[in-house]
Amino acid sequence: MPQNPDALNMLRRLDLNQYEAKAYFALSTMGKNTAGELSERAELPRPRIYDVLSSLQGKGFVAVQQGRPVRYFALPLLEAIKTLKKQRQSQLVQDLEKIERVGSELALKIAASGAVEKSGAEDAVWTLKGREAIYSKLASMIEESKRHVVLSTTPHGVRRKMGEHGKLLEKAKARGVKLHVLSQLDKSQAGEVTKIAKLSQTSLPTRFVLSDDQALVFLTPEGTDGDDEVALWVQNPHFAGTLKLFAKD
Repeated sequence: MPQNPDALNMLRRLDLNQYEAKAYFALSTMGKNTAGELSERAELPRPRIYDVLSSLQGKGFVAVQQGRPVRYFALPLLEAIKTLKKQRQSQLVQDLEKIERVGSELALKIAASGAVEKSGAEDAVWTLKGREAIYSKLASMIEESKRHVVLSTTPHGVRRKMGEHGKLLEKAKARGVKLHVLSQLDKSQAGEVTKIAKLSQTSLPTRFVLSDDQALVFLTPEGTDGDDEVALWVQNPHFAGTLKLFAKD
């Protein structure tokens, strides 16, 4: 049967392999087929056809009509995509739970291996790359804060960080941490920010976050792709104290 390379490539992008894409496309255009008929019409190896159809059935792309002979037909594409999305979401939840479980177990094993000597001031500057890694460190800083958190960024940066870390900031305020935001964010558009933090309409050339004696300084400009974003994490009370001068009343 004639093939449609564009359609097959798009099916491959849905994580079907070459044989699965050809089988589904053939069933979609030709209707019900036995395994033998499909093997001939889609030019698929006969020894592989049952594995291919079984895999497509498991992914929600194909249904089976029992009988003699057994026939297969393609489920509507939009229906198959909904099934695929649900499967991916379920797998993602399982993967995230596994990461949490393994991470917790590993942290206990590392802790049980012996205390790690804390780094001194000379070892207190570290480079972080990638927005996810930077935001994970930012979350830890907020969770560990006891006295103050200072956030200096653009209006867009304020909104993004509130979206990512708003609940952590609320918890910090509830335990008595003083929160201060330095930004040109219009107070009329500040929304939830002014409910939990003092807002100073100040424009500084550097984006940074302070949490007690820790500082996170963004080195790349606003709008940098998330994977390319770079920041310095500094554990130094003198450096953090210097930056905190910008947040004085």
